[in-house]
Amino acid sequence: MEHPNGMSENEKIYNVIIIGSGPAGYTAALYTARANLAPLLLAGSLDPKTSRIKGGQLMLTSDIENFPGTGEGISGPELMGRMEKQALHFGAEMVEEFVTEVDLVSAPGKIYTIHTESGTVYRTRSIIIATGAAARTLGIAAEEKFFGQGGGVSTCATCDGHAYKGKTVAVVGGGDSAMEEASYLARLVEKVYLVHRRDEFRASKIMLHRAKENPRIEFMLHKVIVDIKGKPHPAAANVPFYKDKEVVANAVLKDTQSGEQSEIAVDGIFVAIGHTPNSDLFRNVLRMDETGYLEHDGRMRAIPSAMCASAQMRGMEYVPGVFVAGDVSDHMYRQAITAAGMGCQAAIEAERYLAEALAQTAGVDATVVDLSPEGIAESHWTRHADGATSPVMDRVVEASLHPNCDVAESK
Repeated sequence: MEHPNGMSENEKIYNVIIIGSGPAGYTAALYTARANLAPLLLAGSLDPKTSRIKGGQLMLTSDIENFPGTGEGISGPELMGRMEKQALHFGAEMVEEFVTEVDLVSAPGKIYTIHTESGTVYRTRSIIIATGAAARTLGIAAEEKFFGQGGGVSTCATCDGHAYKGKTVAVVGGGDSAMEEASYLARLVEKVYLVHRRDEFRASKIMLHRAKENPRIEFMLHKVIVDIKGKPHPAAANVPFYKDKEVVANAVLKDTQSGEQSEIAVDGIFVAIGHTPNSDLFRNVLRMDETGYLEHDGRMRAIPSAMCASAQMRGMEYVPGVFVAGDVSDHMYRQAITAAGMGCQAAIEAERYLAEALAQTAGVDATVVDLSPEGIAESHWTRHADGATSPVMDRVVEASLHPNCDVAESK
């Protein structure tokens, strides 16, 4: 593959490559672009059947009301489109394809290589992993028909619950997430059916007790949803786009003990049976918890796995130049705003890592250029224009060209 400047991707070395889009990836791209690092974003594709969809899980969310600055609400695809546009405006480069292999072992702290589905090989000095997580689904044929975009099947109550005010919904699951979603929805809707395949729960006692004490939540135990029936979309008669579309009308339940089937009338189904982090690319290379979420050292720096084939990496506290952000490393909050915050943190840490490496190579005294997290963060408070703090990498370059000049407060 040829790069626009005539250099092949195998020859070009990026300062930073971001793997994955969504709030974490787009925010990391925005921050590194404004730092003049010319980042490359490997964003995935628009294929909705993959958990690595470009734009992340919000591409399947109808309305978002809890992302600051979006007024009364915004659709997930529109918010992701705005984030993408902003990152590209400030100089990020984006390629819409999937990563198939990442080599962190051959030269840790030097140059990393990334392979994509097209066979292209990219080289980079640093990597931000923002591959996200995929919500587990029911796995039935009817589910895809109603999933996302207001069809009635969702994996995020805080994202979509407001659309069901005064209605009846079902929540599927038996863990803390299911109890939390059911309790949250009970404040909005008329009735919540909590559907669980057993009568034992993974949920904590306090979360389970809270749900059981809520008069709007009815437990339906030893039940699984095996089919979903629909009805015409409310806007089908007036909006051509919805002419042939349906929304959820009934959930078909099967008793796991007797096998008998029954139906409940519901307006929405919220699936809360867990998430799977998209971290398989880094198994036995980077440290992750028992469910696959990547771990970091508190400064978003990835930690090597004890199973890593490289003895050199196993001896490191963290992998130099490799950072994690967003839902691939967050099993607790899983919100767009927390993912964006982690993307910002990872970007600033990547900028600091690159600036320190450049300063060492150029022989720049670290006391001359402010490479503290606070100093780097300050450079992002305003656009890099006349009178604004310049990017830290630019200050390192200036210090190397004018070694006797104090550029710590360079404007």
